[in-house]
Amino acid sequence: MSAILNGVYAQLPSPPLSPKNNLYIDECLYEQFIYSDEELKQIECILSSPEESPIECPVQFSKDDILRNKYISMMEEGVEVNGELTSYLYVIEKLHSIGNNVINKKTKDAVPLRVYETGTDKYQEFWVHPMFLSLQSFQFFKLFEEIKENNEEGIIEIEIPSLKSFAVVLYYLYTGDKSKLFEIAKIDESLCKGIMENIECLEINMASF
Repeated sequence: MSAILNGVYAQLPSPPLSPKNNLYIDECLYEQFIYSDEELKQIECILSSPEESPIECPVQFSKDDILRNKYISMMEEGVEVNGELTSYLYVIEKLHSIGNNVINKKTKDAVPLRVYETGTDKYQEFWVHPMFLSLQSFQFFKLFEEIKENNEEGIIEIEIPSLKSFAVVLYYLYTGDKSKLFEIAKIDESLCKGIMENIECLEINMASF
């Protein structure tokens, strides 16, 4: 009979764990939830993100991204003139209509620009008007925004691939005359290459015109 009972008991499930065993399990579980400072920051990031995307951390935009979005918004929504938004293309057309009269001239709103050629000590200086340049080139827009933010004064400096062709690019920014741009480019293959490199480097917006 004893052998039979022992066989029956052997098939029964184990009794519940003692309180001591439960404590050991709790300690093991506790150890699994000890996080480093970096892991805690990640958890905090997840918990503080918007409800619609609780497992994604908020997107961090660089300063360059913010300025680029601002530049694109200006082209799409308009340029602020005397406190009112005016069509971007309309403003550009107006600027081009007077560009020949002010290009490289020291008017009251002109600033000195020193242009260096990449990899050399060569440079040229021009008088430029921030509105003409910043509305048509993202790199100039970015440059003048940073100057305004930092309250910088004096000669502005930039670096471009081709110093020889910068005056041609500047002429285009002031007049919008594409035909003249192409005509000049045909004169010299290296001049044409320099024009295209400068346009790409300065991220000049030509698609709209």
